Amino acid sequence: MTDSDTALRTAVRDAQASVEKGDVPEFDRIWAVANARTRTLRRQRRVVAGSVAAAAVAAIAFGLLVPREVELRFVDEDELLGTTSWSAPSDSLLPEHQFDIYQEIPVLIESTETYGGALL
Repeated sequence: MTDSDTALRTAVRDAQASVEKGDVPEFDRIWAVANARTRTLRRQRRVVAGSVAAAAVAAIAFGLLVPREVELRFVDEDELLGTTSWSAPSDSLLPEHQFDIYQEIPVLIESTETYGGALL
C-alpha cells in the first residue's frame, strides 16, 4: 500500500467513527429543515421570475414610449422614396417580360390552309 491509501483509509475510519458516535436526528426535525429549504428555494424562484417579468414589461413599455419622430429626424423622406425601388424576390425566378397579356393582345399566327383558322 502507498501512503495515500493509508491516509485515505485512516480518514474513512475517522469519519465513520465520528458519525457512529453522534445521535441520529429525529425525523420531524429533518422534515422541517427540508420543508424550510424548499420554501426558501420556491420563494427565491418566485422573486427571480417576478423580477424577470417586470424587467420584460418595463423594456416593452420603454420601447413603445420612444417617439417615432426621433427615428426619422436624420432621414429625408422625399430623397428616400425617390431613390429606392422595390421588386419581389421571386421576380428573378420568372422569365423575361415579353408582353402583357392583359394590355397587349398578341398577333395570332394564321394557318396557311384556307379554312384552318389560327395556330395556337
